[in-house]
Amino acid sequence: MVRLSVMYPTTAGSTFDWNYYLGPHLVVARQLLSPRGLVRIEVDRGIGAFPPGTPSHYHAIGHLYFETMLELDVALAATAPELIADQRKYYSGESVVQVSEVVPV
Repeated sequence: MVRLSVMYPTTAGSTFDWNYYLGPHLVVARQLLSPRGLVRIEVDRGIGAFPPGTPSHYHAIGHLYFETMLELDVALAATAPELIADQRKYYSGESVVQVSEVVPV
């Protein structure tokens, strides 16, 4: 299984609209990606960092899971421009993207 993680750093002056992200954006993401192999979506809401009391480094991290790298590549090739354009509606900064292999432990 592979995971695409989109991280939204809490840089100076950045804003993040949780209502839009958890509502309309996730609807769009599911509509575009589910027919292309999306297995599930998970969302992390940043609440802090280490040491205790340190503000979170990220507003949010969204995780999109696919069975294979090929499915992820095909899905992104077909949908990335739409998803990136929609991102501007809820986040004012520059996101960071990582693709990972999910390692069972």
